[in-house]
Amino acid sequence: MSELTRPLHFQLPALVVAALMLIPVVSRATHIVGGEMTYTCLGNNLYKIDLTIFRDCYNGVPWFDNPASIGIFTSSNNQLFSQQLVPLNFNLNDTLNPDLGSECFVVPPNVCVHTTSYTTTVSLPFAPGGYHIVYQRCCRNNTISNIIDPEDTGATYSIEIGESALQECNSSPVFNNWPPLYICVNQSFQIDQSAVDPDGDSLVYRLCNPIQGADDLMPMPQPPNPPPYFPVQWIDPPYSINNMLNGFPGGVPMTIHPQTGILSGTPNTIGQFVIGICVDEYRDGLLIGSKRRDYQVNVGECGIAVASFFAPEKVCDSFEVSFSNQSTGAGIYLWQFNDPANPGAGSTEFNPSYTYSDTGLYTITLIADPGTNCADTFSTQVHILPNSLYANFELQTLDCEDAMTIQITDSSLDTASSIVQWSWQLSYGDTALISSDQDPLFIISQPGSAALTLTVTAANGCVETITQNFPIIFLDQPLAADSVGVCAGGNPVSLNPGGGLPGASYSWSPPDFLDDPNSPNPTANPDTTITYTVLINNPAGNCKVESDVTVIVSPQVEVIPLVDTILNGQSVEIFATYDEDYQYSWSPPLYLDDSGIHDPVSTPTEPVLYTLTVTDENGCIATRQVNIVVLTLCEEPYVFMPSGFSPNGDGRNDRFRVMGNNLEEVYLAVYDRWGTMVFETREVSGAWDGTFKGRKLPPDVYGFYARVRCIGGLDYEKQGNITLLE
Repeated sequence: MSELTRPLHFQLPALVVAALMLIPVVSRATHIVGGEMTYTCLGNNLYKIDLTIFRDCYNGVPWFDNPASIGIFTSSNNQLFSQQLVPLNFNLNDTLNPDLGSECFVVPPNVCVHTTSYTTTVSLPFAPGGYHIVYQRCCRNNTISNIIDPEDTGATYSIEIGESALQECNSSPVFNNWPPLYICVNQSFQIDQSAVDPDGDSLVYRLCNPIQGADDLMPMPQPPNPPPYFPVQWIDPPYSINNMLNGFPGGVPMTIHPQTGILSGTPNTIGQFVIGICVDEYRDGLLIGSKRRDYQVNVGECGIAVASFFAPEKVCDSFEVSFSNQSTGAGIYLWQFNDPANPGAGSTEFNPSYTYSDTGLYTITLIADPGTNCADTFSTQVHILPNSLYANFELQTLDCEDAMTIQITDSSLDTASSIVQWSWQLSYGDTALISSDQDPLFIISQPGSAALTLTVTAANGCVETITQNFPIIFLDQPLAADSVGVCAGGNPVSLNPGGGLPGASYSWSPPDFLDDPNSPNPTANPDTTITYTVLINNPAGNCKVESDVTVIVSPQVEVIPLVDTILNGQSVEIFATYDEDYQYSWSPPLYLDDSGIHDPVSTPTEPVLYTLTVTDENGCIATRQVNIVVLTLCEEPYVFMPSGFSPNGDGRNDRFRVMGNNLEEVYLAVYDRWGTMVFETREVSGAWDGTFKGRKLPPDVYGFYARVRCIGGLDYEKQGNITLLE
């Protein structure tokens, strides 16, 4: 802990006690813009105290305090005594003269600061911990930008005399120059804020926090309030001790060189700002004191003339060039167009235009405040080229059902150069689509209106732009449904009950069963299910959409078989189209295993004609007929015996038997060529495997006799030969 901050406890000497004069409190003032305090050791415990106060010339209400009250406090923050000081130059108009470092900079007329000084001599014998000498005042200007509630924030200007300073009769440093009064925005500055120390002590400079003081309830406390004192509250972000001037990113924050005291930076924000500067005093490497000054800095535009203007780099479609003056700080302008065909051509207008006599490269010069010491000059070149570039394009809509897809084909032309760059911008609603392709594809996601702009750039630098506006109309619901149902033989059905998009054209195909193939909502009455295709052209005529709607004639029923021939005693399964929502009814129900299903089995003994009635969920009815023919035959080919067989175990034609679907009884006998019976069966499924008494018979021709009775009571007999093969 340094000896400047070490708490001390002692009894005050009687010789430093003085009477305190009570001064009435005055109304709140908004004039304080800065101040500082110094002390000088005169010897024999006497110290000269100097106080300098700065006020705003225009907002200074009231005038400087007369008298001003300073208080002297011990290290334990107890008031030792106070004194009333009369300003040395109270009746003088001591106005500071700002120096901006250049005769071409001009300070606005509303920037003015007055200053005054107070001085006194006090006796301060050695006391442990030293003394704290204080002056307080309220308030600061309410236009200050970097601290919170400046109109209710006062200032404390003080200095400490520590133990070492008292023992060695030290004097505080004194600043060489006034603090900065006005700084030019966006201009770098270097301001000398160095100090000199009467004792030759080493000085180190730093930025520090200004200190709050009196408030609006007691703006001129007499005596001042005792320590401790608190720093001002920065509006953070962006302001802080490390950034006192810049309200937004950019610029160079203000700094002070620790050895030279040079204050530098580049402010980027116009306004009024409080800054704080401290100088620390070192002797033999030990800190023996600190001096603080704070001050209100004005940052604004400086009236220097700067010449600047905009002109196109190239002009390709005209000989006329228009100029946009962007100069600042000047009142008179002189333009020089440098046209050889018109020597001396110029203008004093603020934003002139000039028509050149021919193509070529020309240099244009602007002089701001010509003929003065602060004149500024700016020049640039304009290249006038022949008109050879023509921008154009073609637009094709590929789809517009629920978004519009457009294909762009560039057809721009340059007769003197070549096109090297395409820049497209498609704007609709709040959306902007861009592309650098020569032939871009765009997808538009919402209806309304669109503007398509093409900017083409040629190799010679010429630029040409064209814009085309067009409506965006979607066919996002071209048809009410993709299928509709109709009862077979019932009333016609509408294909597009919604009525269609107003203004759009419709073309339906095929025209079969339609009342009007060009209507948005035709009616159809087909006898079978059919699919219609419609071509819809939107009202703008820039997009076509094709869509389908299927008319489903219900119920949809197919039956297999419609005609079948079976033998007496056989069964047949009849299949109708199945739908869980259909109801089925077969009539007559004769010979059917179930007359209420879609796939009954019929076992008729006589021919029968079935009628199927199908009813769907909407009550539509369809009928189908099935004819079953029943044959009662007992002859070939319905009774069949093969002419040979080969019992070799390959699973094909290994046995000899009587075959037929309507057999009821069978007798079969086989004989060899000597008349010996080698096989006999009375089973319908009985078959000879080519053996006799358990042994294989040799290949040969054998005779057979067959007698069968078919279902229905008919008989059939046959005898013949059968060849036994290997």
